[in-house]
Amino acid sequence: MSNYGVMVIGPGWVAGEHIKGYCKDPRTEIRAIVGMVPEDRARAEQYMKQFNFKADYYDCLDAALKRDDIQLVSVCTINFLHYEQTVACLQAGKHVMVEKPLCFTQQQNRHLRDLARQTGLQTQVGHVCRFYPAIVGLKNFIDAGHIGEVFYVEADYWHEIKGAWKGKKSTGGSALLMGGCHAVDLVRWMAGETNEIVEVSAMSAPARWRSDFEYDPTIVLTARFANGTIGKCATSLECNMPYVFHLQVNGSKGTIRNNGIYSETLFPGSRDFVKLSSTYPDDWNVGHHPFPEEITAFVDSIDRGAESMLSIPNTYKTYELIFAAEKSAETHEPIKLPL
Repeated sequence: MSNYGVMVIGPGWVAGEHIKGYCKDPRTEIRAIVGMVPEDRARAEQYMKQFNFKADYYDCLDAALKRDDIQLVSVCTINFLHYEQTVACLQAGKHVMVEKPLCFTQQQNRHLRDLARQTGLQTQVGHVCRFYPAIVGLKNFIDAGHIGEVFYVEADYWHEIKGAWKGKKSTGGSALLMGGCHAVDLVRWMAGETNEIVEVSAMSAPARWRSDFEYDPTIVLTARFANGTIGKCATSLECNMPYVFHLQVNGSKGTIRNNGIYSETLFPGSRDFVKLSSTYPDDWNVGHHPFPEEITAFVDSIDRGAESMLSIPNTYKTYELIFAAEKSAETHEPIKLPL
């Protein structure tokens, strides 16, 4: 028998990738799917047929959370529902894997961090880019000292996002919450998560050619770390271009640029970047993401009784930086951290 019963909330596109991950892991069994809209029942049935499993369908989260044979939950709903559903799951005693973005405000961010700590439950936020083989390899190169001391990190998220709810402030959130959070997360990770950010400045621009955005779809931020490292993120959701996820890490002995590394230590005499052959996040298609690896990491954290690297408390500072950047863009002033 499987170790853990699983509930998936919101059987949309990304839920299919979570379901695939759980179906591949022998420790888990999907026992419930919770829908938000009438058409979710048909989607749930399609996933059960596609991945060859049976689960109970609910249209009421509160009822599903009363089941004592469910130990962990994946929150895969539209952005604005993540906060309240994560709170409900934690209060019901369930471990929680929540898709990005974690929440919409710094107050919500702080509440979720505190609640996760108080309950002692395992949590993970869906910053799936960390699990790409190329990203894992590049991080290992940095940690091994192959590019020396990191002094500059940038990550950019260029993706023309479409969808009725995605451009609305009440349901999509903002440019950083809608997708730029992936870039913010990687800047913090590559610079070293124990390296505190002390100040951020940001500017944003309103939509120029689309009328469906209720928030500024383009934003750029620069952050100063306590040790002097500089971080930079740019995001545009109305850019006229194919999807691009740009990464740059400058060190005293070498440089990382996207899925390439220049290192005098590793490759003496090289005059160009050495490209990694492993998969890099250069495709918008969610099916291209390493969700099974992400799900495995979450279940591992439950098995170990130890925090995931992307637990809510560990991810708190990524969202604190996002909310500080949005405040800076609104006030046209730099913002000191912590908030």
